[in-house]
Order: sequence, then structure tokens, then C-alpha cells
Amino acid sequence: AIEGKTEPHGKNSDEVEEEVEMWHDDDAQMSLWDPVVNLRKKPKRSSKSQDNDSVVQRSGKVIFIIPPKSNVGKLPSELNPSSEDYRKEFSTRTIVGTLTKLPDGKRYLLIPNNKSLPRFMCPQGTNEENSENGSGEDGNGSAKTLYRAIYTYGSWHATNKWPPCKNLTPLCGSCNVEDETKALLVEFDVDHGDFPPKVLKDVEQSVKSGRFYEKSGSSSEEDMGWKPTEEMLRGRRDYRNHRVFTIDPTTARDLDDALHITPLPDGRVEIGVHIADVSHFIQPDTAVDEEALRRATTVYLVDRVIPMLPRPLCEIACSLNENVERLAFSVVWRMNMDGTLSKKGEKEKCKKDEIWYGRTVIKSCSRLDYATAQNIIDGKVATGEKVVDETLWPKSRQPTGGHTFDEVAADVRLMHKVAMARRKLRFENGALALNGIKLAFQLEEDGETPKLCAPYPIRDSNRLIEEFMLLANYLVAQRLITHAHGRALLRNHSPPIELGLQNVVEVSKASFNFDIDITSSQSLQESLNRLCRECDDELIVQSVTESLMTPFRPAEYIAAGELDEAEWRHFALNIPYYTHFTSPIRRYPDVIVHRLLQATLDDNVDEFPQNSSEIHAVASHCNGKKMAAKKAQERSDRVFLSLYLKSNPISSALGVCLGVGEKTFTVFVPSLGMSTRVFLEEHEDVFDVNAFEDSNGKRKIVIRPKTNVVPGMQSDDGVEGSSSSSSWKSLDIGVFTKLEVSCFCKAQPPIDVKVMVVGPWKEIWFHCVMNEFC
Repeated sequence: AIEGKTEPHGKNSDEVEEEVEMWHDDDAQMSLWDPVVNLRKKPKRSSKSQDNDSVVQRSGKVIFIIPPKSNVGKLPSELNPSSEDYRKEFSTRTIVGTLTKLPDGKRYLLIPNNKSLPRFMCPQGTNEENSENGSGEDGNGSAKTLYRAIYTYGSWHATNKWPPCKNLTPLCGSCNVEDETKALLVEFDVDHGDFPPKVLKDVEQSVKSGRFYEKSGSSSEEDMGWKPTEEMLRGRRDYRNHRVFTIDPTTARDLDDALHITPLPDGRVEIGVHIADVSHFIQPDTAVDEEALRRATTVYLVDRVIPMLPRPLCEIACSLNENVERLAFSVVWRMNMDGTLSKKGEKEKCKKDEIWYGRTVIKSCSRLDYATAQNIIDGKVATGEKVVDETLWPKSRQPTGGHTFDEVAADVRLMHKVAMARRKLRFENGALALNGIKLAFQLEEDGETPKLCAPYPIRDSNRLIEEFMLLANYLVAQRLITHAHGRALLRNHSPPIELGLQNVVEVSKASFNFDIDITSSQSLQESLNRLCRECDDELIVQSVTESLMTPFRPAEYIAAGELDEAEWRHFALNIPYYTHFTSPIRRYPDVIVHRLLQATLDDNVDEFPQNSSEIHAVASHCNGKKMAAKKAQERSDRVFLSLYLKSNPISSALGVCLGVGEKTFTVFVPSLGMSTRVFLEEHEDVFDVNAFEDSNGKRKIVIRPKTNVVPGMQSDDGVEGSSSSSSWKSLDIGVFTKLEVSCFCKAQPPIDVKVMVVGPWKEIWFHCVMNEFC
């Protein structure tokens, strides 16, 4: 917590009162989203923020470090003493890292894997030799141990240089998949373990009435199946004869969502989004409900999944598998072929029959993956041929239930046409997309060794699903706001940190004379689109996009009644409200949304067991768990990338400097889709380094080779490491400077990617280097 004040930095400190804008005043939004609720818009920034006079300089002093919310709904602290429990119970945090001995030879520091944390003083009597497992893969103890310790909030006193930790114990080894995965699960508090017996008992009760077993192929073992009973179907709308199908990643097992599309006589289409009815199986306050809340989200790592729900639910009874009956919660609406919602020729809001919400039963006819759906969209398959090429449409993904290839293919293509028209309108009317590069790994048969590493492809088939899921989530949010009011669980997205955006604006102007307008999400997206058109260097676009991602805040779950209505807005989507409804198998907030939605349909919201404050506390807990799962996933990606580089080091790659500090600078490596810090002290054997602040207050670094032989440097005759004079004498490193770097696996634990500067980037090398990597 910081006690302080906000002062305008510069001459113009007067606030300008702006006219209040309403969402219904925006004709484009009315056509695209047809919002029923007319909310106030959050005021835009007063200008393009190109002028430093408009930048606000904040100052203050730290008066207290607020601990994390360890228990849902329990938020006492010195600043908010709603109970006296905080005097008895102290919040703690698990720290994972390696040990280093202080110069006195008696004390040890714990160096966290998380470089944003300080070093921690280990307890008296810590002895690394007694804790060390002493056996690496090579038998000489070179693989050091990772340790875990506990930090208690409030224990770091002003007189201590380092915060103290306690309960220091060896956790595991390092530099291999199992140990590094164990460490990241503990570090990010997602080491959930097996489901407790009482949870499995609850699951048994919820699925047993529809459960059956059948033999699998030639095997003598029986697989569990599930089918809804007649009693379960009572009161549900029947979509079993509709052509409903799923489109998911190839390896997906927990299928949350399915879709259907039906052309209408008036030229519009009916879209149905059918979501697994998880809330049917998970009753409030049961053991499985409490465990799902504790986990809050499924954690996806490179080589494994830590599920939110036990397998009988997430992969069998709830998963919308093909050719089996499943319970669903559906949103069905009508829309125009151009992607808009509002009915043409009518000024009034959507009529009641335009959007339908309710519980259903479906029978998916096909389990498509993104690759197969893309083959259909591209016209590579199902174009009238009598025999379908199974390499383009695998047999396991072909239609069932009497539906034909051509019928399913026609539906996919019609969905694609509507979705792409809508997507175009969304981005023309203020939606923003800052998509970083996501790596995908192909593993060897041992399930641990990365064989291939490449950017994950985003296709139109991915975007098709995204468009309809976004719209379904929006429509459910609208229903909750109008009927559940303050209890509505929403997902908002606050505007990015303005000072961080301003830094990107200034650097872009200084580096390549390009103006970025950060007034709104729409102006920001328009600036990026203009950059794509005007700039021949795709790397510049990637680098600016990567830089803009840093000041962006994450989206968060909230209860509508706990925030002002202007704060409900989702900045990146540029819509007044939004929620998560479409993935209840892997996200607990979606389960709450399903329950709230049913309460609005039953007209008993007032009897809902949680008020807005309690829902907000659950939302806060889920925000923390979602962020922890994201960090665990990113760390897992980094572990496997490090292992890949251990076997396949890259001697020459293109890097771009994104930020300069006193002793470090940040390098973005586009081919690996990652940014990392580079430490100047690690280059002192090879380069003379001069870090300074220029006359404009911007940090700069100048490096010069100490010898004629620099790793990666080539002589005129093309011989690397030749003793002839170097091809460069000096390199000025500032933001957006292109560098030649080498990438390899760090030798010391914890395992990580190491990036070292080789020299200035030579454009003539670009194609051969990229071809070598690919």
C-alpha cells in the first residue's frame, strides 16, 4: 500500500470536463453488439498523450505490503481490520530457488527463481552440504538442488537488508523435466495433487445414474461411458437432431463448446453455442464444488494437464464428445450475414425471441479440430468428391448420425463467412488485438524430450470459434446485468498504464518517426494497422506490439455491484460488459455464471446463496489462481524451450532491444517468441561496456569488442573466429536496436534460456539464419 499524492507533471494541470458519452450514442456499437443496457462510457484520454505536459507523475511512500488473499472472502489486514484474525494468522508465500553462500562463509541466501523477488536470508544453521542431494545426472553433484522456503508477510523489518525466510528444505534437482515441473508447481501454488476421496465420492454420486461401461475395440478392458437419463432431459430443449459439432485443438480431451448454424428465410442465420452443463453435476457447497473453487482453473503445461475437475466429469460426462448425448447450457440467437446483431430496418432493441438462453440436450455429430476445419474453409476437402481424403479429414473426425460431409462442410464455411465479416467490423470499431508468439512443442516418445519447437499457428478456424464464443459471453453478460444486477459476475479489462504506453509512443517517434495514438483502443489499433501498411520491416511491427503488451493490465473477474458501471468495460474488446460462460470444465467463474444465468431464468436471483460482495471475493480468488496458472504455463514453456536449446543451440539469431536499464537490457527474439533480460556483466570478458544516460535522459549502452575474435563474428573470408580485423568497431544499443544474438541453455540451475550479444545485426544474414532455425 502506498500513501501519497498525484500531481500533474508540467504546466497544464487543470482537468477538462468532458461531455458524458453513452454506449447507445455509438451507432457502430449499436449495429455490432445491439447493447440492451445503456451505460456510461469511461472518458477517453484528453489527447494522443504525445505531449509530456499531460503525463501524471505519481509519488508516495510504502507504508505496508498487503499480503495475498489466502482465503476466499477473508480479507483482513492492518489496513482493513474487519477481524482480529490477522493478528493470529499471517499470510505466507512459498519461495523456490537456489542457495548461495555469503562472503562470511557462515550464512546463506536463497536466490528465487522469480527474478522479480529479492534474495532471502536463510535461517541460522543452514548448511548447503547437509541439504545437497549431491548427485547429478553425471554423478558428480553438478546438478544443484532447488530449495523451497516460506516467507511470512510482515517479517521483513526496515533494519534488515534481506527479507527472512523459514522452513528451508530441499525440494528437487534441476535441469530435467520432472524436477523443474515439480518446482514450478510448488512455486506458483498449483501443486494440487490427487483429488481427495470425498471429492471423488461426490463425482461418483453425480454420474452414477447415467454411467455405463463398454468394451473398447479388441481390448478386454471396459471404458466408462455416460448418457443422460429421461429425468435429466425433462424441461430441456432438444437439439439432438440438429447438426451440432465441435472444433478444438487436436489433442483436446475436455470439449467445452459446440456450435450449430441454420440459415433463416429472412436471409439471417441462427447461431447456437452449446456449453457443457457442468453446474448440473456440481452442486454448491459440495466437496467437488469446494475443490473446484480452490483450484479455480485447469493448468495446461507442455507435457501435462492439472485439471480443475476429476476425469469422470471433465473428459467423460461433461465433455461434448461426438455421437453421444450430452447435457448443455445454450445461447441461441439470430444475426445478420454481415456480422451485425441489430435487425435490419428496425430501430428497436432485439426482440425477446431473438436471443434464447436455456438448458438443452445435444448430440455432436463431429469432433473437428482446427486443422481439419481449416482444410474445409480452404476448400481442400469436401468439395463434392465421392471419397474424402482422410489425410485432410481424418476418419475419427468424420460426421456421424446420418449427417454428411457436404452438410458439415457447408455449415463450417457459412460460420466462417459470418465470423470473418463480424471480426472485420469489430476491429474497424475499436477492438484491439496484441497477439504475442506462442510456441508449440513436439515431444519424443519419452514424453519429455522436445523434438521440435515452432510458433503455434493461428488460423481462421481458430478465429471462427473465437468470434462466436465472444458473442455468447457478451450476451450472457447482458442477461446477468439486466436480471442478476449487482450479483452479475463479469470480466472487465482496465485501460493500460498510461505512462508505459507513453514510453512506447516517445520511443517510436524518436526511433522511426512514427506517431502512435493511445487515446483509445480503437485509435491504438488503427495506429498498428497504419504501421503495418507503412512499414516494410515486419520486425518493427512485432517489436512495437511486444512493447505495447508490457503496460497492459490483465483482464479480471468482478462482481458488477462492487464497481461503478463505467468500470465494467472491456478495454481490448471495446464493449461495455463481458463475462466468461463458455468454458466451465476448466474455469470456475464460468460455473458461477451458469448458476446465476439459471437463477435469472427461474426468476429466483434474490434466493441466490451468494451476494455481490461474496461473488466479488470468489472472483478475486479466481483472478489470483488464473494468473498463477498463466505463470506456471509460461515457466513450463521456458523449461522445454531451454531443453530444446540444450540440444539445438542457436549460434546466430535476430534480437531487438526493447528496454535499457542500468546494468541490463531487454532483448526480444522473434524466432523464439520470447523476451529476456541480458546482463552487461556477463559480457565483460568479450566487450568493453559503457552504460550512460544521454542528454535527453534516455539510457544508452555502447559496446566495443575487446579483441578481433568475437563469438559469432565472421571475417571477410567467411571464416568464423578469424584473426583478421573485426567487421564492426562499436555498437550503440538503444530501444529498437537490432542485434545478432546467440541462444542456448543456461548451465546453472534453475534451467533457463540464455541470450548473449554477438554484435550488430547484418541484414544480409537474415534469410540464412531464419532458414537454419526453421
